[in-house]
Amino acid sequence: MNSSLTRAPQHTVSALSLPVVETSAQRRLGPIDRLSLRLGLWLLVRAAARADQAVQRAAQAASAADQARRNAHERALREADWQRKALHLRPPL
Repeated sequence: MNSSLTRAPQHTVSALSLPVVETSAQRRLGPIDRLSLRLGLWLLVRAAARADQAVQRAAQAASAADQARRNAHERALREADWQRKALHLRPPL
């Protein structure tokens, strides 16, 4: 049985070599990179502020709708009470 094909070659060219990766801490960012990071941060902050404003407007609208519904209910109760009192004040036929 031939076992020469089951083993990997032993010369140095076949040795596994990993590329060297520089991290951002090892190299400084250029002006374009810094500008794009600032722009991205500004866009995120602006979007968050707009979302907060939209949530506040929705809460105010819901509060106004709830207040209007309560006012309409109270008015309907007052009108029913007034009509009941008016029926009792009229003389019978």
